[in-house]
Amino acid sequence: MSLIRLVYASESRLVDANRRSELDGILASARRFNDQNGITGFLLATDGAFAQMLEGPRDSVIETYGRIVVDARHAAFRLLVEEPIAARSFPGWAMGIAERDETTSFIFGLYGVTPEADLHAQPLETLVDLAGELAGRPG
Repeated sequence: MSLIRLVYASESRLVDANRRSELDGILASARRFNDQNGITGFLLATDGAFAQMLEGPRDSVIETYGRIVVDARHAAFRLLVEEPIAARSFPGWAMGIAERDETTSFIFGLYGVTPEADLHAQPLETLVDLAGELAGRPG
């Protein structure tokens, strides 16, 4: 089976009042679907943006991205890469997540992710490196 990695960034349209329940719902749904379809990945989230790495069989990853693109909780998509991979970077994660909060704000900042230069403005390498760093930490 050939695998691909797809990475995108988008602006978040989550409303602060419902943000936690919306994120919890996104994660629960993603983990169920991804587990059934051989997809792994990692989601970075800030108050204003998302960046996500999806890995798995091409058809499943493309279908998943197609559903995300029409989700009203996202805007201003940037598809950063869709490429074949030999091995997964996030093999243990049906969908891992790291949010910028009091605990992770310093690490996000080390990678240049700030409110003024949020996830959707970052280059591919920065997002992949940041996700890899945070995936190695207890979540």
